[in-house]
Amino acid sequence: MKKKVLVVDEESKLRRILKKVLSDKGFEVEAAVNGTQALDMLPSFRPHLIIADVAMSGMDGFELCRRIREDRRFGAVRFIFLTAKDAREDEIEGLRLGADDYITKPFDVERLLARVETRLRWLDTANRFTSQESEEGIEGGLAGRNLIDILQVLEMSQKTGVLTVTRDYDEVTIFIDKGMITAARYGNKRGKFAVYAALSWTDGHFCFNPAEEVEVEERLQITGLLLEWANVADVGSGN
Repeated sequence: MKKKVLVVDEESKLRRILKKVLSDKGFEVEAAVNGTQALDMLPSFRPHLIIADVAMSGMDGFELCRRIREDRRFGAVRFIFLTAKDAREDEIEGLRLGADDYITKPFDVERLLARVETRLRWLDTANRFTSQESEEGIEGGLAGRNLIDILQVLEMSQKTGVLTVTRDYDEVTIFIDKGMITAARYGNKRGKFAVYAALSWTDGHFCFNPAEEVEVEERLQITGLLLEWANVADVGSGN
């Protein structure tokens, strides 16, 4: 079955370009001129991924993302923001709302396609997490995805178990109860600082083993932890 992509942007030229490029790659594509029209199309089109401009009249991209994330019917939909400005605060806001990626205009089409394909491939892994087969555990490589993706899926699906992430000789162990981090270890680091250490890894291996009970030292909301990490990373980069 073809993966479905919904493009949401006020610029008619950009809508036409993206629709053609994505269609040529084998995706089923529809387009909307604003957030309101996009919401109206969701129940019938049911996209796997949405590419939306941030700045739109009426309902902007942030509001569109917020409403989609509040609707459990569309919890698995991946979301990529397009923006005409390179503003770190916008990227953080997008992450807080549950977006998966952020691309600044003008952009390279091949780069955008790579992001789209990566997010849609990750859906297959996400579906395995939320299916019955995941009761026996799931593992894979970090290439094409990262720890942020994995944690968001575990939060969304309210999983309980132990997530182990390894890279060369490094290993991070994260305990999760009903989608919340309850403990984490990485060398002498504990809690959120152990998780922070692995969030930027782009290669390595992960393994999630479901469990009825896990260690509980604290309770950290994953979305909040990711937002805090983004702020810390921003300060550290000097932006």
